[in-house]
Amino acid sequence: MGSQVMALKWRPQLFSDMVGQEHVTQTLQNAIRTGRLAHAYIFAGPRGVGKTTTARIFAKALSCRHPQGTEPCNQCDICNEINQGGSLDVIEIDAASVNGIDDIRQLQEQVATYPAKSKYKVYIFDEAHRISKPAFDAFLKTLEEPPAHVIFILASTEIQMFPSTVQSRCQRFEFRAMSQETLLKQMQHICKSEHIQAEEAALNQIAQLAGGSMRDAQRTLDQIVAFAGNQVNLISVQKVLGLVDQEIYLQLTDKIAMEKTKEALQIIRTIIETGKDLEHFYTGWMETFRNILIVKMNHPSKISSERTESNEAMTEDQIAASFEVAHLLSILRLLIEQEWAFRHSLNPSVVLETLVVELCQLRHLSSVGDLLKKQSQPMAERTAPPIPFKTASMPPSENITEGENALAVEEIQDPENMPQELITIRAQWKTILEKVGEQKKSFQGILMDVYPKDYANHQLFLSCKSEFHRDQIFKSENKALLESIIETCVGFKLQIDDKKNAVVEPAIVSPVLKKEDKTKDDIKKLEQEEPVVAEVLKMFDANVVEIIKKKK
Repeated sequence: MGSQVMALKWRPQLFSDMVGQEHVTQTLQNAIRTGRLAHAYIFAGPRGVGKTTTARIFAKALSCRHPQGTEPCNQCDICNEINQGGSLDVIEIDAASVNGIDDIRQLQEQVATYPAKSKYKVYIFDEAHRISKPAFDAFLKTLEEPPAHVIFILASTEIQMFPSTVQSRCQRFEFRAMSQETLLKQMQHICKSEHIQAEEAALNQIAQLAGGSMRDAQRTLDQIVAFAGNQVNLISVQKVLGLVDQEIYLQLTDKIAMEKTKEALQIIRTIIETGKDLEHFYTGWMETFRNILIVKMNHPSKISSERTESNEAMTEDQIAASFEVAHLLSILRLLIEQEWAFRHSLNPSVVLETLVVELCQLRHLSSVGDLLKKQSQPMAERTAPPIPFKTASMPPSENITEGENALAVEEIQDPENMPQELITIRAQWKTILEKVGEQKKSFQGILMDVYPKDYANHQLFLSCKSEFHRDQIFKSENKALLESIIETCVGFKLQIDDKKNAVVEPAIVSPVLKKEDKTKDDIKKLEQEEPVVAEVLKMFDANVVEIIKKKK
């Protein structure tokens, strides 16, 4: 018989084995000790943090023949049957496949029967948020007043999808994502017990990638051990998971700081061609800029900008000296905004290459919004030095006049000038779209080309790619669905503003503001004078075929 995988072998069997969730286990043990048991519980939290495992331990402790205080003995027939998944009195239900009204009605008939040998009959629903609303409605009466021998445990990663009527009938426990320190200590304990020699840097990398999930950390460690044997180091972790070395992140960041677009693109192409995990790379890329920002903010006096031609290995301190704080904030905002598009793109490499070009030229880009504001100002005010950039700074001596070439970059609004409700909605927009997709996939596709534009007086204004997108949003059933999901995700009610006021903006904004009498010479001028356009054209071996006129 082969060895058992770590996630199963090291699954906790006692409350005392649970790490990182002491606030839950202590409360459950107190309930057992005092006999103050609820008839229904909600175990909510991220994946892989012990929700189902805790439910099993709780079920054992309730019916164990020889309990050790509030802990199960793990020796009696009841404990062994639950451990092996063969108990007739602990029923685990996959709510993703058993979630309809007929399933719930069949369950209600079974609930009335008495336990086969245990004191309680425990029903554990995994991913319980997948139960449909009509099924939940049919289940409410049983959930509120079940037989005395029945306990329900609803485990879920999406507590916000539970109807309020269900939540009000259950005791709710919030399981927390585990800290990197907690994950690291547990993996060190596992390695010591399994006689595995593991570098701390390697375990730190695994803990960081686990995202707070003990199960993910254990599975990754198991995968590394299968590759490297009992000698685990950082290099083996990077090889197995397709990770990028930290030095590569610093090299790329340095090229962006020095605006060396060609060299930065070459680094990206090497990462793609060597088969690195691009999602892990993107996460590490953002983490690198975040670390540089912290260095810049916390130790400005210690930052040295000295560099030599032979000094290729730059430190975070040295790179931080090449950036302004506003510039780093703009980079991070752009990376955060583009993360959803990158992770859902059919061609993420193109998204990465485009981002690199934009980041290398970010200091010189102007948003269309800023340019239009200048057009509405008196000429005397146009020559005044601009306010420091939000997404990208404009050179202090630059004056924008009608007909001048300017790359159209979507403006990232300053949060200080943005309604808090809009900030919240934008932060949750990815989640909102995912939840729309769970109920209506076609509508999710429409919303992928829509973005929250503004918010005022409990009304949300949307920016739509076309009139078709706008018309689809304002179909009564679509509008109601979107408003309902937004309310669930952000916690306050709103209305999508009426159809006539929805903004229709093309997905590709005009690359220039131009006069009526401009000719094909403008195309050549644009290619020559705009470094970002030139890089993109070179990257895709393309030409500008048309310059769209900006309507007044």
